[in-house]
Amino acid sequence: MFLQTETGNIFYEINGPDNAPAIAFTHGGGLHSGMFAAQVSHLKNRYRTITWDMQGHGQSAALTGNLDVPLMAAVLLRIMDEAGVKEAVLVGQSLGVWVTQHVAVRRSERVAALVSIGGLPLGQSLSRREMAMLRVAMPVSRLLPWTLIYRRTANEKTTTPQARQFFEDSMARMGKRQFFQMLAGQFDAIAMGVTYDHSHPLLITHGQHEMPKSLIEANREWHASVPGSHYYEVPGAGHNANQDRPEEFNRALLDFLHAFDYVPQ
Repeated sequence: MFLQTETGNIFYEINGPDNAPAIAFTHGGGLHSGMFAAQVSHLKNRYRTITWDMQGHGQSAALTGNLDVPLMAAVLLRIMDEAGVKEAVLVGQSLGVWVTQHVAVRRSERVAALVSIGGLPLGQSLSRREMAMLRVAMPVSRLLPWTLIYRRTANEKTTTPQARQFFEDSMARMGKRQFFQMLAGQFDAIAMGVTYDHSHPLLITHGQHEMPKSLIEANREWHASVPGSHYYEVPGAGHNANQDRPEEFNRALLDFLHAFDYVPQ
């Protein structure tokens, strides 16, 4: 299905019983909704699942400028409206974690809980050193062959052949121009200085072999700063932990949903 927006059509899919508790999945930068296939297949008989492609990704409209993170949050809310979903657990991976937190800032009552996969809290970025290195590296990276960029990135972010192939295919489909527009949109989101008070149940997950490694410590600090939050390090996984180790991630997700009684009646 497609949602018509002012920036073009946005692709989304809905699975599961109409009256079941809803879970909405938002992918990371450079990827698309197919990264949650193992979660949808595992949950769709008990939960109503929503997956979608952000602008510039997958089957959605191409980017014409930098990716607008708050706008993507507004689009997710519209998709929830189209699905007749008043409230959902929002699962985000990497960049998708910022999008879901923007939804919580904008419409707190629409969020039952938040789940982060290799993400960061709003208001927190990478270390100053890493940010400085990225700002220097971006102009240089634009000069590199696109195949080299996405293959190297896929190799750094995943630990299994299937996740690595998905990453490569997704980024190849996205293209070099849109990839850098997506990255620029992330810098724009950081500059906004928006923060979130973490008033919802929260599950923080990351891969054992998360890259960059500073994300592991950042996730542990995030967990320590939010009383009552849940935390799980997915063994053997990289940045795309839900794809590298789907069974382990699915188990952690279901344990979290049961912990605050978000279960089918």
